[in-house]
Amino acid sequence: MENRGFSLFELIGVLTITSILILSAVPAFYALIQEHRLRAAGQQLFGLLTSARATAVMRRKQITVWNEDGDWSSDVALFEDNNSNGEREPSEIVLARNPAQKDVTISGNRWVADYVKFAPDGSATTASGAFQVGTITVCRPDHSDAYQLIISIGGRVRMIKSEIAAC
Repeated sequence: MENRGFSLFELIGVLTITSILILSAVPAFYALIQEHRLRAAGQQLFGLLTSARATAVMRRKQITVWNEDGDWSSDVALFEDNNSNGEREPSEIVLARNPAQKDVTISGNRWVADYVKFAPDGSATTASGAFQVGTITVCRPDHSDAYQLIISIGGRVRMIKSEIAAC
């Protein structure tokens, strides 16, 4: 007698084992996707901030990154701040925008809650002219990991991964 294939029991056994392996991988894959979304949101804002600093130095003008409603998760605009007040006026042209981020909370501490303004020398300054330093945190409510964008006294922006107690 010649063997021409698998028996029904062999096929059901292989399918059962395969489905168990796939189902056990789904939660890990979901966590990987959420981690990627969190990192991507942080990198997108990091890119906008570093671009603003480079634009300020290249154009020798005040460039501001501003969130319109006090929430960095919503629409964020990069513009040439002609009156150096840290807020976008209708006459000030938007150079770039970051769209709103879904499922991610982005908030800045007191000094960078609403805007980050770069002077022509690349340093970060407040509307009053004082140096601006601060931390913008990118996190998810259901996740303990976060990314922090740290703005130094010279205007340099760096991104680090950290653990936080609550988002």
